[in-house]
Amino acid sequence: MDSTGDFLITKEGLEKLETELKEREGKVRKHIANTLDEMRNQGDLRENDAYSMAIEEQHINEERILEIRLKIKNAKVVKDRGKDTVGVGDTVVLEGEKKLEYQLVSEEETNPLEGKISYLSPIGKSVMGKKIGEKIQIETPKGSISYKIVSIG
Repeated sequence: MDSTGDFLITKEGLEKLETELKEREGKVRKHIANTLDEMRNQGDLRENDAYSMAIEEQHINEERILEIRLKIKNAKVVKDRGKDTVGVGDTVVLEGEKKLEYQLVSEEETNPLEGKISYLSPIGKSVMGKKIGEKIQIETPKGSISYKIVSIG
């Protein structure tokens, strides 16, 4: 969430959260309930590791459901604001020591293998609100590296 309490997210990210919530409230809950029923029907639960694991799985699922509901409640879907400045949902290309390309997304959508980084990450914070041609500094363990924003898409 940002400083206003809003959870900035792309339309695609919100759709994924809604799909996950539906899955967890439906199929996952039902599967866990069936597993727990099976374990109870087996009798003594005191030394039944599978039962304990199913209870833990149930707690994890319910916590995630609450987390997703809160994120959806506070979600602020980013709109296409044009490409004058870098914002959430934009893909930005940087040139410097090497060429980098990232899409700025919410923390929920982050996937470095797909080039999706959080707008709250050090790189995300460095480019947010910047324009094509502006230079930024990215701090790395080896020191500060200068990059130039060459495109916003």
